[in-house]
Amino acid sequence: MINWISKSIAFKLGASFFAVFIITYALTAAVVFSVARQTITRSETDSLSQYTNLKLDRVGNKFEQLATNLHAWTSLEIMNDLISGDVDKRVARTLEGLKRKYGNLEGGDIYAFDTKGKLIAASTQQTETDVMPSQWLPVAEFKMVDKHVNKFSRDPMVALVTPIAASFSSDYQVGYLAITYPWAELEKLIFDSDHKMLLVRQANPPTILASDIPGDIDVNLINGTTISVTLNGVNYIAGRSSTQDSWVPDWRIVALKPEKEALASLAKVGFELLLLGLLLSIPIVLAIRWLSKILTDPLHELTDFVTNITSSGDLSRRVNIRSRDELGTLANSFNQMTGNLELITTERERFVRELEELTWTLEKKVQERTSAMQVTNTDLTKTIQALKDAQGQLVQAEKMASLGQLVAGVAHELNNPVGFIYANFPQLEEYVKELLALIDALLNLPMDESSHRLALRQVEDIELDSLRKDILDIIRSGKSGASRIKEIVSSLRSFSRLDEAELKSVLLEEGINDTLAILGHQIKNRITVVRDYRLNHLVTCFAGQINQVFMNIIYNGIQAMGDVGTLTIGTRKENEMAVITIGDTGSGISQDIIGKIFDPFFTTKKIGEGTGLGLSISYGIIEKHGGYIEVESEVGKGTRFTIHLKLRSRLERRMVNIKPASDRRKAV
Repeated sequence: MINWISKSIAFKLGASFFAVFIITYALTAAVVFSVARQTITRSETDSLSQYTNLKLDRVGNKFEQLATNLHAWTSLEIMNDLISGDVDKRVARTLEGLKRKYGNLEGGDIYAFDTKGKLIAASTQQTETDVMPSQWLPVAEFKMVDKHVNKFSRDPMVALVTPIAASFSSDYQVGYLAITYPWAELEKLIFDSDHKMLLVRQANPPTILASDIPGDIDVNLINGTTISVTLNGVNYIAGRSSTQDSWVPDWRIVALKPEKEALASLAKVGFELLLLGLLLSIPIVLAIRWLSKILTDPLHELTDFVTNITSSGDLSRRVNIRSRDELGTLANSFNQMTGNLELITTERERFVRELEELTWTLEKKVQERTSAMQVTNTDLTKTIQALKDAQGQLVQAEKMASLGQLVAGVAHELNNPVGFIYANFPQLEEYVKELLALIDALLNLPMDESSHRLALRQVEDIELDSLRKDILDIIRSGKSGASRIKEIVSSLRSFSRLDEAELKSVLLEEGINDTLAILGHQIKNRITVVRDYRLNHLVTCFAGQINQVFMNIIYNGIQAMGDVGTLTIGTRKENEMAVITIGDTGSGISQDIIGKIFDPFFTTKKIGEGTGLGLSISYGIIEKHGGYIEVESEVGKGTRFTIHLKLRSRLERRMVNIKPASDRRKAV
């Protein structure tokens, strides 16, 4: 049977179409049946959810009504009697009257407590020693207590509790007021005979507060996404309240409807789908037989034609086109294909020749473009280097100008008051000594015995001997401090050197000492400084710029050493060069980056601790003076910078050869 079908296109086509119809219709029917089931289920679920939302709204309205009454009762003037313990029972009578007047309590009661939680009054007779139940505490503001049983009732209830403020001061609390409402009355609001109902508290884990379904129920089976559930062997469709009430935000009401009852109309849909499939299969089978005959006859003719062309190789032959449908289009496309094959054969060689020419032209253009890019890259590299040099010079100039003005201004402002203090201390010491001598002389003057004893007692009271020693020590300490401040101010003025725009002959050792004095607060008690000064020769330079070099290198060394270390600074003369060495015992610099430390903006410090310009600016300053810097470093042992400066800078010689401005004007 299979071999017979495989030899006939008509039977293949018929079997294929019929199989496609069966599979398609079966899938369609299954989808329609599933959609119908989901639609009915969802409709029932939405209906149940809407029903539970109405139930939850009824409960919320009841609580809101009770809360409104409770809030209004706390404002009654009679509530102030809670302060005195309701001696005349006015509060108790008021609560009994409120219970009779407002019948919506439906078996509940009203309770009043003092601020310590002791029961003062109630709408029913209670033991005077009763206190507020533990479930109702603490009450800092309006509070709703969920289902519970307390000492006032043997049956489950809910309670609303709120603090009572005195009528004469809203900040003064006189007690608490509470309303209880029977749980059985709440169940009447929720449950009815039309549906199976559950009242669930959303918690971890959730709990069932009330149920009209017999038997044990796993509440975890019913959650926010569940639409069907099996309980006690019965399948139900579930609807769950989706809204939250402000009074009971963690309550959810679940309504259940038997699935068999809800899906009763689904069986009819299945029967109608089966009947429709049988009716549709009859015309489809007849149409397939007719269509297969129309399709197979032209295909047989086209197959014979292709076989003849394949055997003869004659591409000039064409198929006779008998229709304008897809088969006619296929025949027309076959005729075009044979014509295109003829053209392809003749044009293929021409395309190969053009491709070779194009390849040669492309290679030539690539070479020309590469040469142009190399020239452009060279020019760009030179431009970038020039920009870096200009940027470094600009930053150095701005930094030196700002630092010099700031330091010079501070030093100038401090110099005069420090001078006054320093100059007045010797005179103060002389005056104090004269006063002490005067006291001694007065004590030695002849006087009666009672006056002498009185004077000695006063001397003992003020402890003159200790005072004599302490005041002289204070004056000497003040002189020492003023001298230290004067020394620091002098170092700042020397370091800033407002005349840095002029070449000066200076001792480099003085600039180093000034730099160490400025950094003294970072060196003191942790860094040991070893000085080895052997140069002691005047060097012509821009002193302020050279001091900046010392500052950058010494400060980097202090940072590299951390808490403790040794800073070694030496000067010496080699031929006509001044050599300055600055070494530290810090962490050192690895060999793979030591060649980059003088590059602008290169830094190994954390973000915000360095700009990467200090050593770059220092390198430019020394290079401008005709010198150079060498660096040696070993990781874990430290770093040593060696600066070489000419004793007489080439800048000095260059400036000597330039005529003064007045001479140039005369020459013109």
